[in-house]
Amino acid sequence: MLAEQSKSKKIFDNGFQIAKNADLASKVHGKENVVNATLGIFYNDDEEMHTLDIVNNEYKNLSVKELFNYSSSINGEELFIEAVKQYIFGKNYSPVLDDNFTEVIATPGGSGAIYNTFKNYINPGEIVLLPNYMWSSYKLMSKEVGGGYQTYSLFNKKGKFDLVNFKNSVMELGKIQKNLVIVLNNPCHNPTGYTLSSYEIKNLMAIIREACKICNIILINDIAYMDFNIKKNNFTEFYKDLPENLLLMITFSMSKSFCCYGLRVGAQIAISSSKETINNFLDASLYTCRSVWSNIPKGGMTLFSNIVLNKKKYKQLLFEQNCMKNILKERADIFLSEASAVGLLTLPYKSGFFITIPFKNGLEKEIENKLKFDNIFAIIIPGGIRIAICSVPKYKIYNLAQRIKKALS
Repeated sequence: MLAEQSKSKKIFDNGFQIAKNADLASKVHGKENVVNATLGIFYNDDEEMHTLDIVNNEYKNLSVKELFNYSSSINGEELFIEAVKQYIFGKNYSPVLDDNFTEVIATPGGSGAIYNTFKNYINPGEIVLLPNYMWSSYKLMSKEVGGGYQTYSLFNKKGKFDLVNFKNSVMELGKIQKNLVIVLNNPCHNPTGYTLSSYEIKNLMAIIREACKICNIILINDIAYMDFNIKKNNFTEFYKDLPENLLLMITFSMSKSFCCYGLRVGAQIAISSSKETINNFLDASLYTCRSVWSNIPKGGMTLFSNIVLNKKKYKQLLFEQNCMKNILKERADIFLSEASAVGLLTLPYKSGFFITIPFKNGLEKEIENKLKFDNIFAIIIPGGIRIAICSVPKYKIYNLAQRIKKALS
């Protein structure tokens, strides 16, 4: 009975399965004896899901109508849209966007923002360009909308962003496609924790501007982990001197930053030097929103705007987020220091939820089983072990690098 395009659809989410295995092992061996470094959820050092007091209190104070009513518009509440702009670009954002046109659309998490972009900008059969280490759902979404994918190398031999390979990959596809959708995940890249430097962003954008001479470019920057960057976020290089056939798409999510993973509130922020491009974006995206999910939970949007647009509440949010960043840094410092001491190679990490240990492709199942034997559960990606330091308490971080090194040996 399935439609032809759906007959080959079958998904096995390895991540959630490994997480289930970790829970089972905890019941058998005791929670204190199991390292669960699987899912990207922040846990405190008592291994309980961490939440933010300012978010909890604000949510509890929402009225019934604010929680359960429809949104006033498909593209989101007006206050939510204003709050998103202030949250990403700063309170006085006008100078940042003066030379460009901008529209914001509410989506079900960052996932909805990415799907919406893929749906409306990948022509049938076109290839989306993804980093070789990535969140695997990018690939599923591309296939779902009738596209394929190709990867660019994230790192060169010096452990920096591989600008040479990136340029070659962009130019190669740009010569044969009308539209080229490119995905970045910056800052605090999932799964490596890498963040582009200002120098790397400047040179990356120079490559993009050059590629715009041969095709249309839709550059997605997935900023799901932006609030866990140890350094201050500076995205201004992304907005400078945009060719008319370049659409910059920022995909934002409340999930990680507000510790409300299941609330499913995010946004697409489209930026272009062309008013026509932005108008077309708005028309097509609203059509997709209405046909797929209609609109976004009003309560989540109201929660966001109530905090971001209130000076006192926003200050409390930043304080609590900073506490999370400090905990992550402490865990990462312990792991990376011990990894260096035992000779365990890690991919370049700056900050964020994840650290990745590379290994040769083809050994995934063997390594997963070796880790499991030692009651260590982490997401195994092609050529790497993703350690979710966000979910591992500090006392379990100690000696973890040595145990992983033993498994790899």
